Amino acid sequence: MLATDLHSHLIPGVDDGSRGAVETIAMARGLQAMGVTRLHLTPHQFRMGNDFTLTDLRRHVDETHRLLTRAEIRLELVRSAEYYYGERFVDALASGEELATFQEGGETCVLVELPLQQPAVGVRRVADALARRGIRPVMAHPERVTGLAADRERLDAWRDAGWRFQLNLLSLTGHHGRRAEELGHAFLAEGVYDFLGSDLHRPAQLEPLRRAREIAAEHLASEARP
Repeated sequence: MLATDLHSHLIPGVDDGSRGAVETIAMARGLQAMGVTRLHLTPHQFRMGNDFTLTDLRRHVDETHRLLTRAEIRLELVRSAEYYYGERFVDALASGEELATFQEGGETCVLVELPLQQPAVGVRRVADALARRGIRPVMAHPERVTGLAADRERLDAWRDAGWRFQLNLLSLTGHHGRRAEELGHAFLAEGVYDFLGSDLHRPAQLEPLRRAREIAAEHLASEARP
């Protein structure tokens, strides 16, 4: 589980993540040293002015692959995107627009970020719409979504509707605030998460990420014990 990083912002210069080749190489090298072998490149989509075509995304991934190959960094790169749950995303579903899906665990999946502060409407209906297309929605960092601590039944209802959940490992070390840290630990202990991701934006996050991976590894090891 820790060998795959489902959520990262390492493509240079496309969003609020890597600002250039030097940062991308530093972060990729750090992830490789921590044992990551499969890295999903997930630039923001339908947010920050980004409305990439799949051709755009393939080009960005290919360019990043060439950059890392020249730096002798061997990672399997997966083309994906972090879709923002909003009007543009709902319109894309309604029109049948092709999405930047990925294969994980034998399923076709798509990574989606809910608004962190405002309530999201129609989350179960969106899961139904994706299911009709054979796509499993994966919710990025639910521990960061305001209100879930007080409304855990909603999380269960979303899972029943077909959503799966991705932990931001950096939440475990307080990078996203105390509330996200507490929820991240609680959800991890309760087995809420199906996937792990760094949501890595900067090389400075590598050290707290290393500590977070140790925490997650200890938890996964304890689960495996008889």
